[in-house]
Amino acid sequence: MLQAIRQKITGWVAGVIIVLIALSFVFWGVGDFGAAGRDAVAVVNGEEIPRREFEMVYQRQLFQLTEAFDGAVPDEARREARDRVIEGLIQERLLAQRTEARGYRVPDDVLAQSIQSIDAFQVGGSFSIDAYRARLLAQGMTPGMFEEQQRRAIALDQLQDAIARTGFITPTEFRRYIELAQQQRELAWARFPVSEFREAIEPITDEQVAAHYEANAARYLAPETVDLEYVEITLAGVSAELPVDEEALRDFYQRTVADFASPEQRRARHILVAADGERDLASARALAQSLYERIQAGEDFAALAAEFSDDDGSAAQGGDLGWAERGFFVGPFEEALFELEAGEVSPPVETVFGFHVIRLDEVREGELPAFEEMRAELLEDFQRTEAENRFIDRANALADAAFEFPDNLQAIAESEGLQVQRLPGLTRAGSPLFSDSRPVVDAAFSPPVLLDGEVSGLIQVDDEQVVMLRVASHQPAEVRPLEEVAEAIRQELETDAAARLAQDTGEAFLAALRDDEDADALEARFGRTLSAPDLFSRQDFNGVPPALLFAAFELPRPAEGQPVLESLRLDNGDFAVFALTDVRPGNPADVEQFLRDIESNRLGQEAGFQDFALYLTALEAEARIRRRTQALEDLQF
Repeated sequence: MLQAIRQKITGWVAGVIIVLIALSFVFWGVGDFGAAGRDAVAVVNGEEIPRREFEMVYQRQLFQLTEAFDGAVPDEARREARDRVIEGLIQERLLAQRTEARGYRVPDDVLAQSIQSIDAFQVGGSFSIDAYRARLLAQGMTPGMFEEQQRRAIALDQLQDAIARTGFITPTEFRRYIELAQQQRELAWARFPVSEFREAIEPITDEQVAAHYEANAARYLAPETVDLEYVEITLAGVSAELPVDEEALRDFYQRTVADFASPEQRRARHILVAADGERDLASARALAQSLYERIQAGEDFAALAAEFSDDDGSAAQGGDLGWAERGFFVGPFEEALFELEAGEVSPPVETVFGFHVIRLDEVREGELPAFEEMRAELLEDFQRTEAENRFIDRANALADAAFEFPDNLQAIAESEGLQVQRLPGLTRAGSPLFSDSRPVVDAAFSPPVLLDGEVSGLIQVDDEQVVMLRVASHQPAEVRPLEEVAEAIRQELETDAAARLAQDTGEAFLAALRDDEDADALEARFGRTLSAPDLFSRQDFNGVPPALLFAAFELPRPAEGQPVLESLRLDNGDFAVFALTDVRPGNPADVEQFLRDIESNRLGQEAGFQDFALYLTALEAEARIRRRTQALEDLQF
């Protein structure tokens, strides 16, 4: 199967493999890492993890962090991401080595089915050899390399399933879970919003703003940017270049005529003689043959069907089956039906249901719309198909030109009749110019392109756009001038001051509650009192800030008549004081059976994943792992 796939491969080069096949790419990156000539970042039982492989996975993590931190990722977050990536790669190696040692094998047919089911390799819902090779070549991979990676990924899935799917919980554990998960807590609370205290604070001075800026300059960085030069090929652009060729359109109509034709339909009657417990096969065949002969002798087909047919659904209608097209009946029945001429009766036909005597009553020929009727639809389909084919060819030619001029984007553009475009100030957060900025950012900020000045490989932005780029200039992150951020700092300091005042007032309110001041006194002194107590579940916020509810569910059970009083600062800076007055456990008897089944199954799965995590821990404890700390520290990200 796999050799046949390779033999059929011809075609273009396209871009980045999409998320559905990210498993193997996240684990192993792309290309031949062993040939990268860079230091390994770790050694696992004697097997090296190349630095280039680490870089590819880390860049993906860094892209997500850049979005989360709005362009300026703190050094601590970078280090944490770096450590997560290296530990993940080490765990992958351990699992891969274990699957190899335990003899996990993936047959060719399973591998082929897995690859052909990946959406990235499909065109029009079917596996495309061209798309398969194109997306691999765009990543610098051969089919053989990718197939080996997929074997490893499938084997890892087998190992994980073998452990994780055996998890279970006991009835006692499930009952305890319901008591906790469905627990309700009775709360009363009061909020002290920051907005109420803004007018009461002292004005923020320019000196305070400047001092804050000097002490926190690293927080006010302009994000790292690059100025790009790039060329692109888009499906829309290719489509606009296509002339409308009437002769080609008519040829397309002839080639696709079956797609537009309504199928031939046939109306038939039958008599079913079933072979069952009361009638053996030979008896059923004999009865069907005798009925066929009686019909041939002139007896009425409908009357015999009503009397003898074992098909209760059609017998009362004289065996009438109505109109049907190919694919409606079982194989032998359909073959016999579509060989008959109108008015003919077939000899007995054997199927899994028994023996059928079939009469074809009418034929309704398939209808083919005229070219003129279909012209608008044909033109749209034709242009789309031709544009997709030419898009593939253009992308393939662009990739070939990159091999001819590996370091000269201008020469590549001229050879393909493209214009070099510029995109200034691209950050790691991406650009609205691209429907999916991630592959563009990954390429632009990769070490070969960013640091070594190389032209990127072909990048697939989406199904309708590919680009190739180089970095024209690089601007590292730098501190923004005070005048740019002064107003933002002033507002921040005002908010902090108001939040401190809100907290001071809230803490005084809490102290008054602990001193048993009554509601009237609280209202007079603070302009508020606690809300009426209400019951809340873990999922039912019902107007209560989530952070407050989470904190309430961490408190100990209150003693009889003694509420637990607590406070916290909310995410938006507001201050809250609350009282926990009662705790009511969930009742397993109140949970519907189907919900119990769902929850029990989910908890069993979670237990299985915990078992798998322990399995990983045990593998690490047994392994010889050497992390090359210096190689990681040398990475300039």
